[in-house]
Amino acid sequence: MALTADTLWPTLEPWCGAGRWWVGLSGGLDSCLLLSLLAEMRADAGRPLPGLAAIHVDHQLHPDSAQWAQHCAVLCETLSVPLEIRRVDVEPAGEGLEAGARRARYQVFESLLGADDVLLLAHHLDDQVETFFLRLMRGAGTRGLAGMPAHRALQSARLLRPLLPYSRAELENCAAQRPLQWIEDPSNANVDLDRNFLRQRLLPVLGERWPGYRDAIAASMASLADAELALAALDDAQLAPARDRAFGAARLALDSLPLESRLTLGRLLRRWLEQENAALPPRNRLLEFCRQLQSAAEDSLPELDLGDRVLRRYRQHLYLVPTPSELPAEQSLSPDGVLAQPGWGRLMLVPAESGLALPAGGAWQLRWRSGGERCRPLGRDHSQALKQLLQERAVPPWVRERLPLLYDGEELAAVANLWVCEGHQAQAPAPAYQVVWEPFPAPFD
Repeated sequence: MALTADTLWPTLEPWCGAGRWWVGLSGGLDSCLLLSLLAEMRADAGRPLPGLAAIHVDHQLHPDSAQWAQHCAVLCETLSVPLEIRRVDVEPAGEGLEAGARRARYQVFESLLGADDVLLLAHHLDDQVETFFLRLMRGAGTRGLAGMPAHRALQSARLLRPLLPYSRAELENCAAQRPLQWIEDPSNANVDLDRNFLRQRLLPVLGERWPGYRDAIAASMASLADAELALAALDDAQLAPARDRAFGAARLALDSLPLESRLTLGRLLRRWLEQENAALPPRNRLLEFCRQLQSAAEDSLPELDLGDRVLRRYRQHLYLVPTPSELPAEQSLSPDGVLAQPGWGRLMLVPAESGLALPAGGAWQLRWRSGGERCRPLGRDHSQALKQLLQERAVPPWVRERLPLLYDGEELAAVANLWVCEGHQAQAPAPAYQVVWEPFPAPFD
């Protein structure tokens, strides 16, 4: 079925309740055509489209990039579509220029889209097939080989790819029937780039032998996507009873997971990391971490660095811990004060019926562990070393040094929100306070 506004409408109609449709506009044929088709639909009074706008990201990687942005501006003015142009600095950071550009581009998308908005991208069938081969050459599994999804969540918004069923040739035929101009990126001729090598050297040879290879590969990718969905549902059911949160971190109970199977464990951990919006490690690093979980001694602390977070084991749990920041300075803390620091957490004291007594000076002293601290928790017969109490409470080692200790003069009065020490509880009618400590607040909690 040829690509027209009419044939595209059934794909888009379910998303008409969105707050706004944003088109990722590069200036190439694909995105210019998509925007033109949407503007044509908007002119039809029988099709109640949301507000329509476009986003152009200037990566500043080509000398003519400013002219490409101007081309997008002229097109949007012609179609009466608002345009947002954002210039970015691409930082490869070891991941390659293309990946760095994609990361910068999606940061722009996420900054502009509202909770009910939809981002429309112009990826088509040829893009999907190229993605399949690129991922195949990288050893991708079921999820990677399933290709780009037709739609998915993008933070609180949605991403939609309505042109995926159509080939590049079908897009070209549609564009030829309208007065549409677009930019040809000269880098598309560079066969040193893997995608261009596939497009210009390998896939034409496949097309000579198997003219219908695109549809065949697309059908296989759809089957892989179905299998991945079914597998994800099974993984979610297995993960559900193992998941909770503790000390401000997402946590998994290892005794609820299949430690005997390294591959299964790796797949479950990957799924969990995805659900927690964590960076995914390479497969070999993740499987090596699973091997350590299988063979490490009970008191060892294997960990896996994920960039902005670290995966750590303590006793029979895995913790997904944010990379720590410096501790706040030691200071006075009054009942109406709030201490907050990204990467550490938030500390405050709130009025309560019972709890911590207010020191004579009207404020507590915030300090950190230096060794040798003791506390007699309320209701206990004798004091104990803080180290022993923390071990008894199963507080992970990386949390212990970051626990806020509240002092009344030189006496330890409270250990975070874990204990009030005997002799420092409020006696009626004196005011009492509850210690509220929220380690690692948003965005991780």
